[in-house]
Amino acid sequence: MKIKKYSANTFYMKLSTLVSGLVITFITTFSVLASTEEYKCAIKDVLRLSETGNFVTHEWSANYLNRNFTVDKESGRVINTTALKVRLSNFNEDFSPRVFISDTYKSITIFEDINRYALLEINTSVEDAGKPFFYHTNIGMILTGTCTSGTP
Repeated sequence: MKIKKYSANTFYMKLSTLVSGLVITFITTFSVLASTEEYKCAIKDVLRLSETGNFVTHEWSANYLNRNFTVDKESGRVINTTALKVRLSNFNEDFSPRVFISDTYKSITIFEDINRYALLEINTSVEDAGKPFFYHTNIGMILTGTCTSGTP
């Protein structure tokens, strides 16, 4: 087996070309993966359960209507919201969501320390690009709307 010898200049040029190619491949691969690793969700209604057992418009609906948030598909975390983040959050330093996938995508977090939960369900079996969602936040707001796969 014959070993090729390169000058230092040629070696660094080849190494630079290899590294550049790897970086471009990584960026391209990451971009393709990222585009399918999130749901972008648009809030169309903000409700709460009334004392009589009916859903009624939540008092804070104006702060959330027509706002967006993103869901990381792998972790189930609600991120990148254009609404008040603290009220939409479904994780903290102690508690993270668990994801369940069947005919729907579900992300649930149980905040044991405050006896609350957050439940997000996206109906992924719907053929349309806009998948209907239901999100019961940890403060009892009920958000509905649609989500699409992709980059926000």
